[in-house]
Amino acid sequence: VTKQGYVYVFHRETGDPLFDINEVPVPSSSLKGEKAWESQPFPVSPKPFARQSSELTENDINPYAKNQDSLKAILNNADKRIYAPPSLKQVLLFPGYDGAAEWGGASADPEDGILYVNSNEMPWIMEMEENKPAPEGLSYGESVYQKYCAVCHQKDRSGMAASGFPSLINISNKLSKEEVLSQIKLGKGMMVGFPQLTSIEKEGLISFLMDEDDKKEVGSNLPASEDIPYKHKGYNKFLTSDGLPAISPPWGTLHAIDLNSGEFIWSVPFGETPKLKEQGYPTTGTENYGGAVVTENGLLFIGATKDGYFRVFDKHNGKVLWEFKLPAAAFATPAMYEVNGKQYIAIACGGEKLGTEKGNQIVAFSLD
Repeated sequence: VTKQGYVYVFHRETGDPLFDINEVPVPSSSLKGEKAWESQPFPVSPKPFARQSSELTENDINPYAKNQDSLKAILNNADKRIYAPPSLKQVLLFPGYDGAAEWGGASADPEDGILYVNSNEMPWIMEMEENKPAPEGLSYGESVYQKYCAVCHQKDRSGMAASGFPSLINISNKLSKEEVLSQIKLGKGMMVGFPQLTSIEKEGLISFLMDEDDKKEVGSNLPASEDIPYKHKGYNKFLTSDGLPAISPPWGTLHAIDLNSGEFIWSVPFGETPKLKEQGYPTTGTENYGGAVVTENGLLFIGATKDGYFRVFDKHNGKVLWEFKLPAAAFATPAMYEVNGKQYIAIACGGEKLGTEKGNQIVAFSLD
């Protein structure tokens, strides 16, 4: 299963595809010095388990949005072609950066040949801009920040909470220099590590983040930006004015796919948006990270959703049989095990992602 929402099925011994795969031409790059691969493999079957960017029209704009006109303008002006490469024009990524399928992957029923996969349906806007030299008068530390950090945490350090990048303003009140240095090296959450930074770059960056910068102008140790003609404008979700996905629900889905035929058995919205549920709106689905466990006796266990529930589905029809509000959202795949003849299932409730409350518990349930 892929972030594009495709399922590729192969013979496990020979590697031969069990359903045809077509090599299809895709858009070329318009950026100087960039060359995108000319084609990509598209499986004929099963069909994608997430909507595709090229399918979206004005009718797919979030019906609950107050700013529909501006959202429609963005949708109509963006490049919606599948596999459209980065460019100076806005590209609508859907499925988005995080994709349809996530790291939790899919679960399978080996007896019946059924695949179960949960999916995100969150659109993002990708855009490049010409890379310009750092403005004169910046301190060395701020120049390092602008080069490596501003794309996610913004030029003013205000962050992009909706996309998972927190504010770094007054970070010295929350973290020590050693903790900041560790996160710069190793990364955390949505952030990748930057082990390639030189000692002087790290020293300057920490001074800037801790508001201890000496305001010294840019030094010669910072690599020039002119050798990289373009830069990414940041990880921006396509959202309504009140922070919901700009496209219509469902924003998270769960599917059962028969790999014998390539046909879908069922597809259901996965997760709730509490403020819309309270207003009586139908199940919307939510962003979700983490896979499922499926059992021989017909149950599918999964957490994963932003709303923080642990759910049990009937694997035959996708109906919710039971749900439990966890102490924090569980962006994880459950673990099922047996002790002294009794069966248990456990899941890590860490929260924090997607702006949810932070947690640090592992919750286990016994099965009777």
